[in-house]
Amino acid sequence: MSTVTPSRPAAPRTGASRTRMQAATTRAANIDPFRVLRRHLLWIILSVFVGAALGGVSFFLLKKVYPLYTGQVVFEIQSGVREAAEVGAGDPLRDDDVYRMAKTELVLLVDRSVLGAAANDPRLQKSEWFMNNFVAEDGSLLVAEAVDKLEDSLDVDVVRGTELFEAGWSAHVREDVPKILDAVADAYLSRVEMSENEVYNTNLESFNNQLMETTDEIDSLDDDIKRYIADHDIQSMVDSRYHTAAYALRAITQQIEAARSGQSIAYTNYLQIAAKIEGTLEYSPEDILEAEMDYAVVNHVRTEEAMKVELRVLRDQYNGDHMMIRKAENRLAASAAERKAKIEEVIKRNLHAKLKMFAAEMEKLQQAIDTLEEETDKESEVLRTLASEQSVFQSKLTKREYLEESRAADSDLIKEIKMMKFRADASRVRLYQRAITPRELSFPRPEIMVPLGVLVVLALTVGVIFIREITDQRVKTASDLSILPGARVLGVIPDLDDDPTKCGAAEMAIRKFPNSVLAESYRQACTPILKGIDHVGHQTVVFLGGLPGAGTTTTMCNVAAGFAGAGRKVLVVDGNFRRPRLAGIMGIEADGPGLGDLLAGSATLDETIAETEFGVSVLPAGTPATRIIERLNTLKLDSLVAEMRGRFDLVLFDAPPAVVAGDALVLANKLDAAVLIVRANREHRGLVARLMNQLSDTKCELLGLLLNRPRGTAGGYFKKNFATMAAYGAKAS
Repeated sequence: MSTVTPSRPAAPRTGASRTRMQAATTRAANIDPFRVLRRHLLWIILSVFVGAALGGVSFFLLKKVYPLYTGQVVFEIQSGVREAAEVGAGDPLRDDDVYRMAKTELVLLVDRSVLGAAANDPRLQKSEWFMNNFVAEDGSLLVAEAVDKLEDSLDVDVVRGTELFEAGWSAHVREDVPKILDAVADAYLSRVEMSENEVYNTNLESFNNQLMETTDEIDSLDDDIKRYIADHDIQSMVDSRYHTAAYALRAITQQIEAARSGQSIAYTNYLQIAAKIEGTLEYSPEDILEAEMDYAVVNHVRTEEAMKVELRVLRDQYNGDHMMIRKAENRLAASAAERKAKIEEVIKRNLHAKLKMFAAEMEKLQQAIDTLEEETDKESEVLRTLASEQSVFQSKLTKREYLEESRAADSDLIKEIKMMKFRADASRVRLYQRAITPRELSFPRPEIMVPLGVLVVLALTVGVIFIREITDQRVKTASDLSILPGARVLGVIPDLDDDPTKCGAAEMAIRKFPNSVLAESYRQACTPILKGIDHVGHQTVVFLGGLPGAGTTTTMCNVAAGFAGAGRKVLVVDGNFRRPRLAGIMGIEADGPGLGDLLAGSATLDETIAETEFGVSVLPAGTPATRIIERLNTLKLDSLVAEMRGRFDLVLFDAPPAVVAGDALVLANKLDAAVLIVRANREHRGLVARLMNQLSDTKCELLGLLLNRPRGTAGGYFKKNFATMAAYGAKAS
């Protein structure tokens, strides 16, 4: 009795919904918009034509049921005039000032009082807009409701870069447009004029009051001046600069300055003489000469001259050492010393006399200065009193002159205000352009409706395309597989129709059509599969798909041929007992002995294995009677797999689709590794993720995923790569 080895149940997985949400988000981020748009280019072009047609139909329909005519009334912000006699307007306003003023005027323009005045205008009340909407059944006028509607429908704005602002309005009847806008404009201008008249009258009254107050103040000041003249005898008052006291004060000042100068000179001489007496300053030649002229000194000089004469006589009589000569020389020396002492005595006597003289002179000058300063104080007091009276009187006169000038300025200002009132450019706002009856529709317009229809339909079409692309869970490209957690894409096998080399068949394309893009794609897929196998020493690999038609058998046969071409001894086993196709692809008898017979014990391995021209050994599914699915989950298969490992480098099993046949996972639980074949545009990502989870619960290692037959790549990246591969292969051959 055979023992059945059940596969391990899948463990419950937490956070599955969160994983699906993350996968959906990643899917949206990985969408190539250009590829998506290229794939649906026909629908996009069709949407453009449909949108244009829809826009045209909408235009004609709206033209009949909802036509609109729009007009504008334009106002201008004026800079005003600074003077009534000014030829032109004032300096241009800055853009910020214009914008701020225009915004203020727009608020006033749509004020309910202005709109109420407009709604009471007979022109507006005769319009069809008013007659059809705001006349009650009893004939009363619904003015308040008309004002509400005007508030909502008036379109006011500032014309940037200009000094203009405008009010626009739309109506179904073109003749109503100028009626309503002109009524609003006239009501607004009347409001502006009334506001400016209020300002004018207020200012004029204020300036007239100011003029009257100034006139009264001048009259009061005139009376005050008259009283002051009478009280202070202003008629005899002269300029203080020419008063006798001023002349006397200037003369006294000059005398004081002269006395101070003399006093300063005397003091300097006094100090010099005192220094000479004390010996700190040498005698001057004048001092010595003055002393030598003294009588006593002159007598000494005469006596000394006589002694010199006597000495010369003695020298003539006697020799140089005679006693008489020596006595005469001694007397002469004594006389010279006495003369010097006398000169010193006379100099000091003279200096003391001069010192007393200069001291007396300084005292005398100080007395004169004191006397003159007393006179200065008297004359200054006279002048101060005079200057004070003159200052008060002059201030009164100055104030009167100022008041006269102020009264004249007020009078001129009043005249100018009255003149400016009649100037057309003195107002802050003027009507720049009245509303005219519109000749063309403002809505609908074909140049807007047609592009708008195209844009709307195109946007809806593109939106639907991308929403379908995001919500579509089918695997279309390799990027759809790469977003699955733990997925490893081993390669992409193109659809046969996308091969530019016109490959005849996908079965054994790697041998029959070696230069085809299909063959090259299989070779590129062999590399990561072989690398994964050799990395851990795997020998047995199961190839399985999710749904029928995934291309599992074709893919396995081409991969096996690629391995055989690389020098590996390869055995392919048909483990699909339900729909075996391996024998037909390899060109051997379909119902001959095979795996089923081995499991039934009715044949040996040597009897069932067939060799092919492709260098690949084949073990078919076996005779129909022996293809019992339950035998795949027995120890007999385990022993057969072990025997196959000993005889071949690689053993590749072809398994049925995992969704419709549980034996695919049974085989996966007995072999070393698995390769999952995903059919593009057929299998969903959720299904692939579930199969990956189920394979992770088996004993085998999932080497990765092979994406088979992706379509819709015309003009895309894969198409360009396929063309390059085909061109390169053609040159090599």
